[in-house]
Amino acid sequence: MRLFVPLLAASVALSHAADPLPGHSAHGEAFNEGPRQAAVLIQGCGDAVKFPITTKNSQAQQFFTQGVGQLHGFWYYEAERSFRQVAALDPECAMAFWGMAMANVNNEKRAKAFIAKAAPLKSKASAREKLWIGMLETLYRDDKRDKKQRSLDCIRDLENLVQEYPEDIEAKAFLVWRIWFSRTEAPMSSSQAVDALLDQIFAASPDHPAHHYRIHLWDSSKPVRAVTSAARCGQAAPGIAHMWHMPGHTYSKLKRHDDAAWQQEASTRVDHAYMMRGFILPDQIHNYAHNEEWLVRTFNELGRAKDAAALARSLIANPRHPATNTLDKSGTSASYGRTRLIETLTKWELWDELSAFTATPAGHPAHDITRLRAAGLAAYHQNDAKMLAAVLKELEALKPAPAAKSEAAAKDDSKKKEDTKGGSKSKGDAKPEAKKPDDKAKAVSELKMLTALLTPKVTQESQRKLLEALKDSDIPKERLARYWLKAGDKTKAADLAKNFPQDLAGSIAKAELLQAAGKPDEAKKAFAEVQKLAFAMDRDLPAFQRLTTAFAKDATWPAPAPKRTDTGIRPELDSLGPMHWHPPAAPVFEAVDLDAKAVKSTDFISKKPTLFMFYLGHECGHCVEQIQAFSKAKADFDKAGIQLVAVTIEPSPVARNIRAKLALKPDAPLPFPILCDSSLESFKAVRAHDDFEKENLHATILIDTQGRQRWQDISYIPFTDTKFILEEAKRLLAIEKP
Repeated sequence: MRLFVPLLAASVALSHAADPLPGHSAHGEAFNEGPRQAAVLIQGCGDAVKFPITTKNSQAQQFFTQGVGQLHGFWYYEAERSFRQVAALDPECAMAFWGMAMANVNNEKRAKAFIAKAAPLKSKASAREKLWIGMLETLYRDDKRDKKQRSLDCIRDLENLVQEYPEDIEAKAFLVWRIWFSRTEAPMSSSQAVDALLDQIFAASPDHPAHHYRIHLWDSSKPVRAVTSAARCGQAAPGIAHMWHMPGHTYSKLKRHDDAAWQQEASTRVDHAYMMRGFILPDQIHNYAHNEEWLVRTFNELGRAKDAAALARSLIANPRHPATNTLDKSGTSASYGRTRLIETLTKWELWDELSAFTATPAGHPAHDITRLRAAGLAAYHQNDAKMLAAVLKELEALKPAPAAKSEAAAKDDSKKKEDTKGGSKSKGDAKPEAKKPDDKAKAVSELKMLTALLTPKVTQESQRKLLEALKDSDIPKERLARYWLKAGDKTKAADLAKNFPQDLAGSIAKAELLQAAGKPDEAKKAFAEVQKLAFAMDRDLPAFQRLTTAFAKDATWPAPAPKRTDTGIRPELDSLGPMHWHPPAAPVFEAVDLDAKAVKSTDFISKKPTLFMFYLGHECGHCVEQIQAFSKAKADFDKAGIQLVAVTIEPSPVARNIRAKLALKPDAPLPFPILCDSSLESFKAVRAHDDFEKENLHATILIDTQGRQRWQDISYIPFTDTKFILEEAKRLLAIEKP
């Protein structure tokens, strides 16, 4: 039975898609995306949330309350799942569709589709619920209002809810959220007034997850105002990773990096436990990569270089997917991982590690520019002129892909056109702008300068001229100052040191540069700052050892870690989940082959890594396209040592019809084994099943010989990019993740 089928036609106008394709929802496009497996009750999604709805199903109420808590934690994927579960348990609950729409606040098309499903059910809703539904109906109504007016109308409707139901904490919480969320098109006139509304919420419910909103409210202006909420945010909804992450914003802004690191590590551990439990790839999670890369930077602020490098490498090793995680997509594990690892190894002068990492091409022009620049830097510090020359040659030969124009650049171009539209300047009057060097040009310039610094026959005067030409470059001041020192200009190096960043790495560089420049008193003052900041610094870092020799004279180096009492009650980090994602154990499933002989998935994976393709029969055109695509690529998978196995919902006699679709002769062997499971138990075991509509989904799953699920794609359409998955499978299988 499909989800919502019990709804009476007289009371519900559900628009069922006519003869939906296999794997597609019967209820329209909006239901194809998002979670399609049943929700479970998750501990720690906001126990203080109270949002009663009209339903006779107590479990539906539980899932609805859970979904609201997940909305407060911006855990939209799981919130939608919770609200879908509500609809499955109580098909006449209008608020289930309100929740699905709220979980798609960043996807207007889907949100509109969901709130439209609530309209036919409003007659069964309470007066209060009708106001909640009406708020979204007005927000998404098709008319000529601009974004600002839509936001103002939404805020007005939420204010009306607060006025009509002054004891409704959730109305006040969502009002605070909407005022903050709409700040771009409808700027807040008073943050203090919004904060006062939060005070009302916490007076009634001290542990409400609205602590999340107070952190956002003051994040960019006065983060100290959110310290109390930072101590309670994660604890208010400990099952939601983002709720642990957000206090990291506050602590980072206040330069309490040890507290920020704790929060961000708590977040990543909760995320990893959830992903591994639910067979979800890391980059499917909203804000996951953002938290990870910020944690790498926070570790670096503390001098925890080993932890920073380990986390960056873990990001690089995470499974990639063309929709969510590739090198050419910014803000992903793959992209952030490479960037942050190179930053870490460079910052802490780990030249051997940097040289080893940058020896292998990244496979993407922009990342290869960064890689080669770092490789040249490592060669310089290793005093390897030959390697530096080779890297420079490779960099100069690199052909970067044309960069896409950023939104800011496009707006700038538009503004220039507007400025000249009136004809105040003639074409001849306009002065051409100097062309700014691109990333490759900047990298080449630095490596050429490094070559000169390593060449004995190049005079220091010539070296200084090369350095002078780089005064407007993107080279960090700390690095540039060391180059000036190498070129014999202590004065220039000392001048640059005055404006180094006031963080641990910047303070270390300042102390060392000033000492080398012959300014011992100023160097000691700089070291005093280092002493305060280095309490968590790795003791075996080159900089730590140099500082110990040059400055430290007693046992107070470094100073002890700060002790604070305003961070709330924190659980043990290990209790929240693992520090690094690793592939979970794949479910074992059973099926029969075309001769009706029983087989298990372990019969295949015990021999070699296996890519299983779960398809919906030979009458499914998309499935046939997938089988045909992988049939053509079989030799490439064989060469890589990866076997292909297909699993169909059809019984054995029917499944044999796939031969005709592959244009095979009756006696010709199939390109790979075809397994059959008309019971659908294997599809359910691997989550290739829509629990709400009782329909099957397409799935492509990679399992290694240790039985670990390394990669998956589960969707309403099959995965057909054989080139991508072949290369990704080879990459993943070469990585030994625990």
